[in-house]
Amino acid sequence: MKIKIDRVVIKDGNIYLESGESPFYPDFKGGQLGDRGKIGNVKVIGVEEIEGKIYHRVNTPLEPGEYDVTIDEEHRLFIKQHHTAQHILSAVFSEYADIRTVSFKMGMEYSTIDLDIPFLAKDVLQEVEINANKLIQKCLDVEELVVEKEDLDKFPLRKKVSDKIKGKIRIIKIGEYDYSACAGYHVKNTGEIGFVKIIKTEKVKGSLTRVYFVAGLKALSYFYKYTNILRNLSKLLTASIDELEERTKNLLDKVKSFNSKIENISEILAKEKAENLKAIRDSVYYIEIEESIAKYIPKYFKKENALLVLYDGIKFNFVSFGKYNVNQLISKIRDRIPGKGGGGEKKGTFIPEKKTDINEIIEFLEV
Repeated sequence: MKIKIDRVVIKDGNIYLESGESPFYPDFKGGQLGDRGKIGNVKVIGVEEIEGKIYHRVNTPLEPGEYDVTIDEEHRLFIKQHHTAQHILSAVFSEYADIRTVSFKMGMEYSTIDLDIPFLAKDVLQEVEINANKLIQKCLDVEELVVEKEDLDKFPLRKKVSDKIKGKIRIIKIGEYDYSACAGYHVKNTGEIGFVKIIKTEKVKGSLTRVYFVAGLKALSYFYKYTNILRNLSKLLTASIDELEERTKNLLDKVKSFNSKIENISEILAKEKAENLKAIRDSVYYIEIEESIAKYIPKYFKKENALLVLYDGIKFNFVSFGKYNVNQLISKIRDRIPGKGGGGEKKGTFIPEKKTDINEIIEFLEV
């Protein structure tokens, strides 16, 4: 298998080999990943189709000319498994829950389908996943049918073909279960998928549900990953995997209780600190203290026409109790000391780029 490279294009620091025709399938055409492999001895790391031209993103430039091509068949199998798994998932969602798939995107870590529904019940999700895997295990033949557009009515297509599409139509037929117009890669038999695993869902675009899934060896790698995590947690918490959920809940309850006690203690300490603060200059009061305590000090600070400065080792927080305009103050500080920050008339924050002494902050203050 050969390819003719017409020219080399450098864009945004990337190297592209342009050709009029290519055996490499483009990325995200039909939602799927594109092919990977080599042109000559140069690795292809991405493929784009723009205005009828194919651009192969590579790590090393090549002179225009004719070269041998090597397709990464393992990567192509990954594509076939996930694309066919998507057809099956979408078909099962349609049959069992009357939920329509509106888009599909494939990735190396996971693939997604967007469903035309704002909420998906857990039992529906589980039922779809089980039935999708039952279909895979039936080892159904996956066929490619190329038909004239006027013959489409003869097939029970899951999704209507756009009127904009002209010429012959390629249909992917999975047993007698699903018929779908598609131009991407697919396995020859559902058994080649292995199994499919839904890993999570989320609400997107206001009214859609995005379903994340993996298939084949990628699904197995997720199983290994989560099993190792559970095993390590089991050791850390000295609990069996079956006990992990209850043990974790008990620990979180204890943490919440401790946090509540720490907050109460912090507020008590803050009250004491606020009542005993001394001015370091005119009506400027300063304290370096933990943030958990600092946040309560303004509540108990009773000085009038004063400026309270709180420092937690990283940022300075300013609170005005009268004559100081904090926003103007921070603006002046930024003019003199590298850093970032801002605020309103009464409250604000400044974060210096490097450790800064309070005297550098207040030496140029004007009331």
